[in-house]
Amino acid sequence: MNEVLSKEQIERRIFEALAPLVGVEVELESIRQEPPPAPDIECRAIGSGPWAVELVALDAPHTRTRLENMRLTNQAWNRALAARSPAEQEELKARSDDLLLSVHMNEAAGSRVRARIMSQIQDRLLVMLPGFAGAIFDERDVPAEVNHASVSHGHVEGGPHISTSSAGSWLPPQLDKIREKLVDKNYRTDAPLELFAYSRHDEVDGHVGGLEAIEQCIQTHLPGSLFQCVSVFNLGFLQLVYRFPP
Repeated sequence: MNEVLSKEQIERRIFEALAPLVGVEVELESIRQEPPPAPDIECRAIGSGPWAVELVALDAPHTRTRLENMRLTNQAWNRALAARSPAEQEELKARSDDLLLSVHMNEAAGSRVRARIMSQIQDRLLVMLPGFAGAIFDERDVPAEVNHASVSHGHVEGGPHISTSSAGSWLPPQLDKIREKLVDKNYRTDAPLELFAYSRHDEVDGHVGGLEAIEQCIQTHLPGSLFQCVSVFNLGFLQLVYRFPP
């Protein structure tokens, strides 16, 4: 079962992963996460004392939505299954124990659409001969949101084992998110304040001119702000790619 984390838990995990990349060792027991206008993290850094960090994600909203929808596919199977009668649930569990399900949906399909499609797939599995392998839908009745759906069987247990994918092009980092933090937001803290800007999927240096645009934004708006420093990371690679001032 996927662990569901709160916003505060996610922010703490990200902070603890990124802080060492700027050479800071944190007294973990000192970490505080107060509501706004406090920054996301207040703590004590070993050797330098109080420290505060505000976090901001730079991934494009479309990228986050696309990947979150992909992640929800397994949950969609369970939601559809839970809506069925106990007898159908037991039959589907028996038929899908060694099942490999490959399903590719429209990237914009959200949780409700995915649950509906999984229910349609389950309808088909209930009437197909046990052990059937191949395409679940034909051209006449394939749901509009489905690009491909097929089943096979393998030497596995605890199925269905669902394979899905989401492909998308690189999107530029959200510079307004940095500017907003530096210019528009007000924070209250007694500690030196730093901004951690990170991208998990749309790499900040993944396109010609992307990192240069970030540098220009930071150097333009950092002076006169509440922040002493901005650090930019590729979170997926745990890589510090830019820090100003150095």
